[in-house]
Amino acid sequence: MRFIGMVHLRTLPGYPQHKGMEDVVRIALADAIALQEGGADAILLENTYDDPHQKTVGPETVAAMTLVAQRIRDTVGLPLGICMLWNDYKASLGIARAVGAQFVRIPVFTEAVLTSSGMIEGNPYDAITYRNSIGANGVRILADVHVKHSTVLSQRPIGDSAREALSFGADEVIITGKFTGDAPDLAKLRAVREACPMALICVGSGTTPENVADLARYADRFIVGTCLKNSKDLVDVEKVKSFRRRLDELGLK
Repeated sequence: MRFIGMVHLRTLPGYPQHKGMEDVVRIALADAIALQEGGADAILLENTYDDPHQKTVGPETVAAMTLVAQRIRDTVGLPLGICMLWNDYKASLGIARAVGAQFVRIPVFTEAVLTSSGMIEGNPYDAITYRNSIGANGVRILADVHVKHSTVLSQRPIGDSAREALSFGADEVIITGKFTGDAPDLAKLRAVREACPMALICVGSGTTPENVADLARYADRFIVGTCLKNSKDLVDVEKVKSFRRRLDELGLK
């Protein structure tokens, strides 16, 4: 699983920008099908357009995302991941358990960060305990370290933070740039690899066909979204194919 393609959901119920589930489902399915046809290895479903993001979401948002996730599972054969922003890991794990998704992304698994939605504190004990309590032990946790769109309050070296996230139960770590679409700093990515030589490391933002060779020196997987979109903000199957070809050229099967 090298290439995880993003399905960025249009605004879900619970937010004033929501325009109905028909468009949400239609666009999500079209993006998921394009990712599968283009050669992605997996899909990550995220409530990207639920602005401003909340620390935890309401039941109507969880229900809507579960519906979309199930429709994708019924339509597309790729492994599926769930990320409920800002940091509602219980919603992510619950949806994953309900629909049979294989992994979740937790933006703040350890430490504390300052975001536009306020301060968010990681709670790895609660995340792991909750996963076990709902019988979702097989759902992998991909944990961001010094996640984008935030300021880490501890200011610890990123390698130390990554090592701690893994020791507290994360199955993999995700390294991002400063914002969506920004690639991580190679020096920071290298620091994580040096601190965690046996870990699975995923780049969580900013990967493109042009920079993937450099990122692959230190990373194992790539969550890709921005560079796969067309001018209408939809996944372009030809751009997915182009990224897949680039991985294949580099021997990154």
